[in-house]
Amino acid sequence: MRVDNRPVEIKITKSDKVHPFIQALHSKKVKIKNIAYADQYVTFELARKDVKIVRETRKKYNLKVKIRYLQSTMIFQRELKTYIGLLFLIIIPIVFSQFIWKVEVEAETPEIRAAVEKVMTEKLNLNSPVFKKNLESDFEIRQTIMEEMRELSWVHIFKKGSKITIVPQLAPITDVKEQKPEQLNHLVAAKSGVVTHFVLTSGERRVSPNTTVYQGDTLVSGVITVGDKSVTIGAVGEVYADYWLETEFTIPKKVQYISSTERKWTINFKINDEKESEQSFREVNLPEWLSRFVEIKETQEYITSTQEITEDQIESFILPLLHEKLLKSLPPKTVIKKENILHVTFDGDKVKGKVLFLVNENIAKPYPISQGE
Repeated sequence: MRVDNRPVEIKITKSDKVHPFIQALHSKKVKIKNIAYADQYVTFELARKDVKIVRETRKKYNLKVKIRYLQSTMIFQRELKTYIGLLFLIIIPIVFSQFIWKVEVEAETPEIRAAVEKVMTEKLNLNSPVFKKNLESDFEIRQTIMEEMRELSWVHIFKKGSKITIVPQLAPITDVKEQKPEQLNHLVAAKSGVVTHFVLTSGERRVSPNTTVYQGDTLVSGVITVGDKSVTIGAVGEVYADYWLETEFTIPKKVQYISSTERKWTINFKINDEKESEQSFREVNLPEWLSRFVEIKETQEYITSTQEITEDQIESFILPLLHEKLLKSLPPKTVIKKENILHVTFDGDKVKGKVLFLVNENIAKPYPISQGE
């Protein structure tokens, strides 16, 4: 049987019967505490389970007793289950905060989103929930996705509490029509590097993966050997290699950047002709008579803010900025695998530094096959 120990305040008008009344309660093993004597009243506290004894005893002494239950002022009772509940109340949020509970991909098309989710599942084991200590770094997540999906130029990673949002960014589409070469070619190295893989349409390899090649070396021959004859077919394709690229940068210490908010549905009343400061994506088709006054659409706002760069933001702000800028200057399908910061200095209102990037790029260029070959 549960014992009700919740506190109750007893208030009695002063008289010569109060002391015998309290003595009677003591004799009945009623625990009394916080006794206070005022000009006209005597107050004390006891457990709610003893209220019945108080009511029976006060009749004997013909006393008027006011009972006030203090449950509303005491949220937590001094009971074992209360302490256990409080312990779980503290521990559970701490434990849960150590996990990533939601991993979301926001992509331009369902196909890209599905491809990214596949890479996350197969290559990164990024299935929620994920223990934060076992989570790969942003750099490793980004590079793994970009190596598997070479049509991407960058992967934005946003972390908020126990949620990760991954936003893949497609490389700019170059309007270059494929032209058949006027003459047959070999493929030679446009720069030095370590060969990683081939994407060939025709030709015969002259080097193997993981081989160091130098500028001018023949990578793929346009002349193949069939039996005891040499046949000129021309080499067509791409040869990817890793190489280190050193770059220097100078950027203002205070930078202005634009960030986007989450998309949301809004209802607007067409009261005036003010220009909207947000981008619209989808709009609900309303009846013509209603659309003159109201519009319902999915929007996203873009916020411009100024931020001063600190040393703590070198990896989180400066490197992604240089990463994206460098990719725009390199050929499509190029991937930056790694970067090493050589040095960074804060000089007045400028931030200067030097970074070494490990780049994976198509280094093959056509070289005409001479008539004597």
